Amino acid sequence: MESTSAHDPLDIDGLDRRIAQALQVRPRASFSDIGAVLDVAEQTVARRYRRLRREGLLRVTMVYEPVALRSTPWQIRLHCRPDGADAIAKALGARQDVSWVVIQDAGSEVGFGLRAIDDAHADELLGRLLPKAAPVLEVSAHAVLHTFVGGSRGHYWKGWDDRLSETQIHLLRSRDDLPGPDGSSAPALTAEDRRLVTELARDGRIPFASLARTTGMTVGRATRRVEALLRSGAAYLDVDIAPALSGAGTTATFWMTVAPARLHAVGEALARHPAIPFAAAITGSANLVATLVVPRRADVYRFLTGALADIDGILGYELVLQWRRTKFASALLDGDRLAPPLPPRS
Repeated sequence: MESTSAHDPLDIDGLDRRIAQALQVRPRASFSDIGAVLDVAEQTVARRYRRLRREGLLRVTMVYEPVALRSTPWQIRLHCRPDGADAIAKALGARQDVSWVVIQDAGSEVGFGLRAIDDAHADELLGRLLPKAAPVLEVSAHAVLHTFVGGSRGHYWKGWDDRLSETQIHLLRSRDDLPGPDGSSAPALTAEDRRLVTELARDGRIPFASLARTTGMTVGRATRRVEALLRSGAAYLDVDIAPALSGAGTTATFWMTVAPARLHAVGEALARHPAIPFAAAITGSANLVATLVVPRRADVYRFLTGALADIDGILGYELVLQWRRTKFASALLDGDRLAPPLPPRS
């Protein structure tokens, strides 16, 4: 279903979309650095960003990585009665361990991503709670074995009309003063870390001084802990971008069966495609899942008969069109914009 919105229309231009892309590349980039790369005034970038965030068009968030915490991430499909899909999606969206939620296949399926803090919480949801939910007819759970694109492994969509140049992307990355994952072992999240992640999930660009006041830490302590989380891979910064800003009106999921000898090559080929923001090897009847985000329904057919057809090793696939998304990585949706962040839980 194409995106619709009850909001007043906004005058969005190429600069708005380039600012969003700059934040995807470097989520906490200063307004001055973004302005220098885009060749616009710092004040213009600041004014545009604040409007985009206020209007629910983008939000920088922090997301914890279950793999780094020795927990298994899951891709879940719930086949359910269409009259119960909205209620199921709403209940799942309220859970902090559920990253994204979509209603698809004309309302007969709810899909979501589960990033439980440990496997015991996943077992409770998948083995006890969901099977007892009246609208749920069948639960299909797929553990993520390897992520090719998405999450902390490069997680931004590249299908923009007004794309940044490779030089601009390089300049943004070269000025980044926050560490990336270095392969070190991620320790279990402490109560202190959880407070940091909770606040940064609401606003990933909150100044460290404000973050310190909110969490009761010193500025130096808050800064060091955030850097440690990013360096260990226990958490990463993400950007939720509303369809009203990206112009992406159609999302489809491909559940593929791939020859084992070609699985890695197929996953890497999909990861290089600009319209694929997520691809992963999984367990279950399919062994690879990929998300396609394009402006129009006709673009799905062009991808299917073009880019996908050119990849050797795909033995079969199931194509499911997204009907309505109700939650991004950390943000619920209101039409084609992001809903205000939920208040922090005690």
